[in-house]
Amino acid sequence: METNDMFLQFEEDLDNIARGSSSVGDNTAGSSSQQTTPTPRSRAQSRLLELEHHVAINGRIPMTIAPGAEKPISPHAVRFSQAIGVCVRKTFPVRCLNWTDVGREYIEVVKGDLQRLFVLDFNDQAMNRFVEHQMLTTFKEFRADCHRHFKKYSDPEEARANPPNALVGRDEDWHFLCDHYISHAFQEQSRTNKAARQKQPYNHSSGSKSFLQRQYELTERRGQPVDRVELFRETHVRAGTFVSQAAKDAHNQMLEFQSQPTPEGSQPLSEDEICDQVLGRRPGYSKGLGWGPKPKACRTASASSWSTSSSQSTQKEIELQAKLHEALERIEVQDRNHQA
Repeated sequence: METNDMFLQFEEDLDNIARGSSSVGDNTAGSSSQQTTPTPRSRAQSRLLELEHHVAINGRIPMTIAPGAEKPISPHAVRFSQAIGVCVRKTFPVRCLNWTDVGREYIEVVKGDLQRLFVLDFNDQAMNRFVEHQMLTTFKEFRADCHRHFKKYSDPEEARANPPNALVGRDEDWHFLCDHYISHAFQEQSRTNKAARQKQPYNHSSGSKSFLQRQYELTERRGQPVDRVELFRETHVRAGTFVSQAAKDAHNQMLEFQSQPTPEGSQPLSEDEICDQVLGRRPGYSKGLGWGPKPKACRTASASSWSTSSSQSTQKEIELQAKLHEALERIEVQDRNHQA
């Protein structure tokens, strides 16, 4: 099987997982069809085995991050992220309620699995940050998938009796999660998150591709650089129409900033500065770019403009970013879609 064909099928199976029809699909007792039909999750695991077989014959697939970037940009970038997801789901303990509870030994196991499939340099800080952040994202998504499955049942006892496909045969783990879902602390947190989701102005139309990957592909196709303002439009338009009025208003505001005359003696706002003013900022995250480059804001003496520079991250910073991410999640839901 050719690498691209295999990856396309692998991606399709994993997209089914992302839509919630896989590892957290129904597992009602007595269903004969589910006893004989492989679940999308089991098919994804099978595709992973096929990928391993391909690698054994043809060698590992190179995956690098260009200097100055924070994400891999290649035809296989999406599949690489999804492979991380499969490895995380089969390795991380279900009973870890927070990312900080996941032991380093499990993270290293996932990295080892990935290195059997891809050529990776974890001495590269950017690659290390990306892979661990992708692990964090998958960890949270899997837990959210399990909660969605739990909410299908009005009776908690019925939910306990019907674990998601990913946890079949692991009753203790599923019962642990069920007890967690009905706890007072979790119920309070769910109400907070629901209120935050209602305040979210819009989603994007980029699917599972990172914004940086989209930016790279657009630049390659057009033969000229694509700035953040144009990238915002490309990632928030579907079938020629903005995904929401809020997204359209934000883009129009960016265009207004671009068209304003520059006062004498001052510098015009860059596209990064315009996006920061319209979309806002938060630590470790560039709105309109997604997780990736972490611009450092600093004021200049001559004007109230922002400048950006790349920052190096240590292992301690990665851990602190994970804690910060969990805290921010209480008031703002991460803007991610798996399907356009």
